[in-house]
Amino acid sequence: MKQAKAGPTIPFSKARALVLAVLVFTLSFFISDAAVRAQDEFQLLEQTRVKIAVVEWDEAQGEYREWTALNGEYTVSPAGMISLPLVGQLEADGRTSQELADEISTALQKRTGLIAPPATTVEVVRYPSVFVTGSVERPGEFEFKPGLNVLQALAMAGGRVRRSDQAGGYSELEQIRYAGEIGRIDLQLLQLTIRRTRLETELVEDERVDFDAALQGRPLAGHAAQFVRDEQAIFEARRNAYERQRNALEELGTLFREEIRILGEKMVAQDRQIKIAEEELGNVAQLVKRGTVTKSRETGLERIVADLQSSRLDLAVASMRARQRLSETERDALSLEGSRRTEIGVELQRVNLEIDDLELRRGMTEQLLQATGASILRREDRAFEQQPLRFRILRGGDEKQRIEALETTGLEPGDVLDVQLDLLRASMPRASLESGMRQVQSR
Repeated sequence: MKQAKAGPTIPFSKARALVLAVLVFTLSFFISDAAVRAQDEFQLLEQTRVKIAVVEWDEAQGEYREWTALNGEYTVSPAGMISLPLVGQLEADGRTSQELADEISTALQKRTGLIAPPATTVEVVRYPSVFVTGSVERPGEFEFKPGLNVLQALAMAGGRVRRSDQAGGYSELEQIRYAGEIGRIDLQLLQLTIRRTRLETELVEDERVDFDAALQGRPLAGHAAQFVRDEQAIFEARRNAYERQRNALEELGTLFREEIRILGEKMVAQDRQIKIAEEELGNVAQLVKRGTVTKSRETGLERIVADLQSSRLDLAVASMRARQRLSETERDALSLEGSRRTEIGVELQRVNLEIDDLELRRGMTEQLLQATGASILRREDRAFEQQPLRFRILRGGDEKQRIEALETTGLEPGDVLDVQLDLLRASMPRASLESGMRQVQSR
């Protein structure tokens, strides 16, 4: 009896590698799909940075055409608005990326008169930051990622705070670090405030920048003097460049107007010559009928009249072209002014957002500096690193919600995670704590 031949076998190592590859591919698919779903469901908040791309199908060229004037990254303002060229301000706070993209497409269609709205995508490139404060090693601002929970945020902040001295308090080194951070933030605030003054002056087209309001009585020395000199140099360079471009367009428009005037005078003179030639042609035609002059004389005059009329048409075409170029020059002048105001407005919005962010960081750092003198309780029977932690999440706008959280609690963009030692649990005797836990479990 013949034995059936077994099929080709796969070595165990290759089979294991194949299984791992399939698992990795499947896991990456679910992770990416979850990230996309999280972004689609995320409602935009202030300080959310998004990337906007707008394309339109050009039937004449048979290809997609990008709207480069709109494509780019934008930040939701503290008022919950987003400002776009051609569209203006749109409300973004509380909307998803898809909802905002649909509104941009509709607004562009209405503004430009397109038959079909252009294709618009809105992608979140940076979520509002989360803030970790309290009993952590490095309190501060951290970038939010979808799926971030309390334990991960604690790890980003360096973990629980460690003793800086034998008494369990803060060291002078931390005080110096916080004071230096506040000094650096104040320097950045001064620079951005001076820059904002320059941008506001450019926006209203004043000839002189009043930096005294930005300095608020500070002496014009050191860094402040350098910032003022830099912004004054930028102001003068940008104003001179703008005036040169505007003057060049005005001179070009003047040349076109003069050309149109000269062409008009030539056409008037040409009309007079045509009239004289036609009258002479009429007289010669009468003489030809009487037989006084030959037919060739009449033919020559007809040729002269035709040449004069052809020259008259050339002058009319040249005048129309000059008027078209004049119209394009006037349109370029308006576009130059509009582009300049748009550029200044976008830069001013970015500077205002940076100032708001720095003021928030300064307030938090100042609170941390004030807290560096506080000491942390610790008991002899419990090591400092084993003290229990308590987590609170501050969420919302002006009236923040205080949420008691666990290590696995998920965070949202803009949350403030307050990490503190649970002094109530730490101060309880271990026997009482274990007894209380047993009572809770028995219930």
